[in-house]
Amino acid sequence: MIPQVQEKTKWIGKYEIDSHESLDVSKKLNRIWKDLKSNTQLDFKVHKGASLNLFFEDISDLVLDINITLEENASCNMYGYSKNSNTKTHVMTNVFHQGCNSICEQDFRFVNKDNGTSSFKGLITIPKNVSGCESYMLNKNLLLDRSALAHSKPELDIRNSQTICTHGSTTSSIDEEQKFYLQSRGIGKKECVDIISNAFCEAVKVKYSNKEK
Repeated sequence: MIPQVQEKTKWIGKYEIDSHESLDVSKKLNRIWKDLKSNTQLDFKVHKGASLNLFFEDISDLVLDINITLEENASCNMYGYSKNSNTKTHVMTNVFHQGCNSICEQDFRFVNKDNGTSSFKGLITIPKNVSGCESYMLNKNLLLDRSALAHSKPELDIRNSQTICTHGSTTSSIDEEQKFYLQSRGIGKKECVDIISNAFCEAVKVKYSNKEK
């Protein structure tokens, strides 16, 4: 069950990416997080043939609502992660494929411990008259102790069969075999947990770096 989040204030940012332009706003947005620590809504309209890359780094203790509208041949990649320890992170994404042959990939990952909580709610919408789209949504959660919680609800609303869409979610604890392997090489227990947690988050950094090239 996705928890209901109520915040007193909401900061709303609206962005438009002109036709055939490319925009990477991750660095600008990451600087904002340090000041907000609250409820944030970001609306992006990606016009025909344009591209958008988003990377949300260490977004703990934040409510983040992302709305993406993609016109024909537009593309968007958005990745993010947070490590929650006595904090809560809630991410909601809404990707609307308005134009044919538009593409989107999203991957959000959360590492929770010490009563840390995360939630992810995603929706991909493709209308009946829009074809040739590709849209991929993934959410992964790593729980480091029994007090940690993760909620996930990825959804698809696909009205056209000439599309490629996937959605998935996983929630797990640390693989004991991985931890044993590291400890057998003289690495301490805490360091093992840090290495595995960092690698879990590093995967989205690598994805983002590859898209930048």
